[in-house]
Amino acid sequence: MKFFRRLTEPLTAKAARGRALMEAAMASAALGACGAGPPSLSQRLCLDQILDSVESLRGNDPHAAVEAFEDFAAALGDNLEAGRVRALSAISGFAGVPDTPQMLLRIAGAMAAAQGPANAKAAAEIAYLAKTLGLPAPAPPADDAKAAKAGAGPRSVIVLGNEKGGTGKSTTVLHLAVYLMAQGHEVGTVDLDGHQGTLSRYIANRRDYAARDACALAVPRHCRIAPSASRDRTAAHAEERTELQAALENLSGCRFILLDTPGSHTNLSRLGLDVADTLITPMNDSFLDLDVLARIDRQRREIVEPSAYGRLVLDENDRRRARGRALIDWIVIRNRLAHIDARNTREMDKLLRLLSGRMGFRLHPGLSERVVFRELFYNGLTLLDPPARGQEDRVGARGPAGHARARHEIEGLIAALGLETATLQ
Repeated sequence: MKFFRRLTEPLTAKAARGRALMEAAMASAALGACGAGPPSLSQRLCLDQILDSVESLRGNDPHAAVEAFEDFAAALGDNLEAGRVRALSAISGFAGVPDTPQMLLRIAGAMAAAQGPANAKAAAEIAYLAKTLGLPAPAPPADDAKAAKAGAGPRSVIVLGNEKGGTGKSTTVLHLAVYLMAQGHEVGTVDLDGHQGTLSRYIANRRDYAARDACALAVPRHCRIAPSASRDRTAAHAEERTELQAALENLSGCRFILLDTPGSHTNLSRLGLDVADTLITPMNDSFLDLDVLARIDRQRREIVEPSAYGRLVLDENDRRRARGRALIDWIVIRNRLAHIDARNTREMDKLLRLLSGRMGFRLHPGLSERVVFRELFYNGLTLLDPPARGQEDRVGARGPAGHARARHEIEGLIAALGLETATLQ
């Protein structure tokens, strides 16, 4: 009997420590959710993510963890002072354990952030938690109104997203960046399609051209993120999220940040949507490209259901709606193809307008197919820059008239985004 106890005592002690850590984590989560009434759907989703992603909590029964969270949350709701004492009692034993205090504080912060707008009560409870754990209280979130008054303005993240390549995402990103820099804004760009790296090569070509011809060309601050090489899916996703967060922090002084996403369904595409204020989806005016947004009955020319990418955007807006976050402003731009006939264009127009009402995006004319865009790439130039040396009288295969029309299309897109417009000379 004694031998059996000696074998089981370490396992029993380990289970008890795991249970105590789980209760401390759920008490922290309840403090972070405090002050907003019963936990919201978005906070419950956040709790699920915590239980799934925090390795030290994975050995616990998730149902028991949720019950513990609900008990702590109910106690805080019934009597804030008594509930706080109970929660901090469960937490205080981990104040000196390496790395655990920081983990518990992050859990509380994540639950508070899941609610959306900053909550003074939750911030106060997180400050109590930090003090109990011997950590400094987190800095309050920046006041966007104060930042705007100071002249900085709130940051805006514009994402170019589409699951199909060759639709002009990288071209559009750099044209938008050059326009915004000409207006005096600090602009950053992030290449989430780091494996192919079209935007990164475009910007590198721009730097090389400026150095070679000793001319002044504005270049955005740029970051490139390649897909994780980890074979573990969870670890790869976590690494990519960390890389994106680091890139956004590196570009924190920028008024506008533009993200170019992969032309395929990847975790980096999803991460781009998560931080987007505005989503621009370029598509060529063809039924092949329309398949990116929705499945079409090709015989009857009718919409069957949203496609994988369309569903991805709709799901992201559903999550935002549940959390009280602003929805993505989604703009689909139609790039005209020279070889598409008028009948096909009319059918596309009818289906896209119907789809726009169902899926909540805005339609806007995009860029016409022109050789000029491909020629500009090799010098890193845009239609908003002076012509390359020796090309003053000929820009692209269609000449100055084609250049002017394409420039007009870009200025129309700028207006559709709601940004301040100005004619660039």
